[in-house]
Amino acid sequence: MVGIDSADATTIVDSSSQALLDELNTKKQKWRIWPSIAVLSTVVFLIAAANGAQNWGLVLLAILGAGAIVAAHLKDQLRKTVVLMYELDEPMEKALETLHAGANSLASASTTWHVFSHARVFDRKYHAGAGTVVERKPTRFLSAPPPFVQTNIQTVAVNVGAQTLHFFPDRVLIYDANGVGAVSYQSLQILVSSTRFVEDGGVPHDATVVDRTWRYVNKKGGPDRRFKDNREIPVCQYEEVALRSDTGLNELLQVSRLGSAAGFASAIARLSRIMPKELP
Repeated sequence: MVGIDSADATTIVDSSSQALLDELNTKKQKWRIWPSIAVLSTVVFLIAAANGAQNWGLVLLAILGAGAIVAAHLKDQLRKTVVLMYELDEPMEKALETLHAGANSLASASTTWHVFSHARVFDRKYHAGAGTVVERKPTRFLSAPPPFVQTNIQTVAVNVGAQTLHFFPDRVLIYDANGVGAVSYQSLQILVSSTRFVEDGGVPHDATVVDRTWRYVNKKGGPDRRFKDNREIPVCQYEEVALRSDTGLNELLQVSRLGSAAGFASAIARLSRIMPKELP
């Protein structure tokens, strides 16, 4: 299998986003205080209980420990959170509305998959006549901000394996375990196409079935009689959405309903036209 993977998020850097990424990555790397406070409070409570502390004392320790944990958690939120506030003009507001409408169209499809690897087939009779096999997992477009980012606008997110893409008005932020990267809309390429897929699992209710084949096929495309458990399976026409950039973004999605991605791709193209070439 050949992986369809983006580079590490920290290497996907748009030049106009460098200052923002420095702040996001610096705050992302800060250690959280509250787990240490929680461990310390628990140890103190257990020591007190083991040494025969009175009940009122244990209750007081529990209250103080809970208060310390809450205070540490709030302190972590302040230390690690980045605030992004937007003032949008009318063209940008309409473009953002179009982006959300396109994302909602994708989210309304019965199933969306992230395709993370593929391979060519050398003996098609064992793979229902398919020329390529893929590995994929379900994913979905959601309205969700990145962790530790406070903003005044609604953002769209989609998980693509080890990374999550967050669509902001001016760029796409890419989160993974190593850090945060960014791609401007001028650099983002979205390619929408359709593909025939031999569906060995359940067929989504909004999928278009265009043909049928057999789990094991002979040279003429009919059922291979050597296999007793040979069964007929559907061939679906799915939509594919490729997201790429010259800086290292490389992801592929499959969508069960044809026509779901056109609005989203059009919205990205619109944002790329109205955004300035260099962001402040």
